[in-house]
Amino acid sequence: MNPRQAKDAAGDGRSQTPYRRLLGYARPYWLRLAIGTACGLLFAGSSTGLLIALKKTLAHVFDSASSLEKTLLIAASLPIIAALRGLGYYLSVYFIEWVGNRVVMDLRNAAFARLMELPLGYFSRSRIGDLLSRISNDTMLVERAVSTVLGDLVRQPFVVIGMVGFLIWLDVRLAVISLVLFPVCLVPVMLFGRRVRRFSREGQEKLADMLSIVQEAVSGIRVVKAFGREDYERARFEDRTRAVFSRLMRVTRARAAVEPIIVVISVIGLALVLVYSRWSHMTADEFFSFAIGLVGLYDPVKRLGRVNMTIQRSTAAAARVFEILDRQPEVRELP
Repeated sequence: MNPRQAKDAAGDGRSQTPYRRLLGYARPYWLRLAIGTACGLLFAGSSTGLLIALKKTLAHVFDSASSLEKTLLIAASLPIIAALRGLGYYLSVYFIEWVGNRVVMDLRNAAFARLMELPLGYFSRSRIGDLLSRISNDTMLVERAVSTVLGDLVRQPFVVIGMVGFLIWLDVRLAVISLVLFPVCLVPVMLFGRRVRRFSREGQEKLADMLSIVQEAVSGIRVVKAFGREDYERARFEDRTRAVFSRLMRVTRARAAVEPIIVVISVIGLALVLVYSRWSHMTADEFFSFAIGLVGLYDPVKRLGRVNMTIQRSTAAAARVFEILDRQPEVRELP
């Protein structure tokens, strides 16, 4: 796909959010995206099937009246289901990340093509370091985000649905007790996600300032040497690197705070499960199966929480790239 085709596939999109507009670039590759989604369904379904088979195996293991042959037969299904789960995961990752990386390639090509269309006046008003940052560093953040986010958005919601269905199948009341706290996990994800987006945007701008200083100092090195401005340029550069470091650490603090909060909430849910299981006299296989299902639910919920953080970071980077794409040439050349 050439840059103009990529732009047409994405549409004008100026009224859309940057991330939704970014996903518009995936439209031409819908077939691979559909295959990746189907493989994600296979991954989610086999994950739930693995828990069901494990529950039945545990029930026969702890039942002295059960025959050894029946136990072996059910246990033999575990590696088969695990192999299907692994195949679904591999194919889903491959096709989804292919689409994600191709989207970023099209975005880079479209941004560079638009730069080539802009008049000289635009470059005289813009800093070269800022343009380089948008084409290289911002698109790199988008590249990491698109492939990771698309993969998790395709796989993890189905895993969550499967795990919740498994827990309800085991015990409806216990599932309600365990899951009542999970909506609380969304609160820190949303609060810290806004901070990540703001600080990511500021960090990208400070990084562009830093690259601009490098470009100006290197291109004007003869003037810097002639007037003895080495210390001044060094101080300017160190000031910008400290600003970049400060924004990066703010993003790190916001991202790092989410997982411990989710863990604490999940452990509270596990404690409620322990109390209920003692009160309701659950059997060993029922308790272990439910505990494994609850732990299995924690991983996709945690990944979906990270998705929001990644979307916030990539949205800030994508917005800076789209500013170039939305810039219209002041003077158009005749055909």
